Amino acid sequence: MPAILIASPEHLDGRTTAAVVIGHWFAAGEKKVSLVRLEGDRHAAGDAKLFASLPFNAATNGEAVKPDDVPKRGTVIVEAPAGDARATAEALKAKAVVVVAYARPIPADIPSFCDAFGDACAGVIVTRVPVRRMEETRAALEAAGCPPLALIPEDRTLAAPNLRAVAEALEADATSLNSAGETVIDRPIISSISTDPAQAYVSYQGPNAVIVRSDKPDQQLGALNAGVPCLIVTGGLPVLSYVLERAEADDVPILQTPVETAEAMERLEALIGATPFSGAAKVERIGALAAGLDLSPLAAK
Repeated sequence: MPAILIASPEHLDGRTTAAVVIGHWFAAGEKKVSLVRLEGDRHAAGDAKLFASLPFNAATNGEAVKPDDVPKRGTVIVEAPAGDARATAEALKAKAVVVVAYARPIPADIPSFCDAFGDACAGVIVTRVPVRRMEETRAALEAAGCPPLALIPEDRTLAAPNLRAVAEALEADATSLNSAGETVIDRPIISSISTDPAQAYVSYQGPNAVIVRSDKPDQQLGALNAGVPCLIVTGGLPVLSYVLERAEADDVPILQTPVETAEAMERLEALIGATPFSGAAKVERIGALAAGLDLSPLAAK
């Protein structure tokens, strides 16, 4: 069958998400899948490494490639950099899947972007669609002459940043991250503002990160006692040695940021839906979403 080219007009529209969804769907049908990333933008290397880590992916070199190096056999899914990908689609003789992030109304340039591929356009995948807007979005695409291939619902795990992106946004010391950098932070909470260590509160909430002031060592320890997998310590004061030792013993990363708690939350909110797809939790979530989709039009020759 022809290669499937994943294209979008803008960065962060969800091309990598769509590529992994399609790969999961074909792999579930016992197809041999080669999922590759074309070079050409700053996210290419990271995406290629992610693709290589997928257990169903037959292309495992982990490097972004040129169009001439795309595999020629099997089910081949190719993510292109954002922008005009017509020449690449023609060179690969590929079907084109156009990916766009949800907006209301749909972006005005999507019909012309699809039309540019001509008969090679296999349809549109819209990412981050609110569940209550599913049918409205499908109808809007059909009315615009853009065949809807799949609508991927808005999802907390898929939209959340990983710990490395959080550290960068907060200007935090990331020396303790190690392998935890790809951990998806989709359930952060702010520690109690009272004098209580808040261990019971943290245990009840079940977060994967607790944001706590640097002058609250009792609450830092309370969070560690509750088994939190990450501490984000705000305010810029040094973390006491016994807290650092406890965190090291439990293999819990501590991000120490100079910004205050309110600003830290604002920066975290700005990351939602604005970071590249990465991390095992997102891959697992994509597999669950792919199981509910019908992508059979892509399987037609």
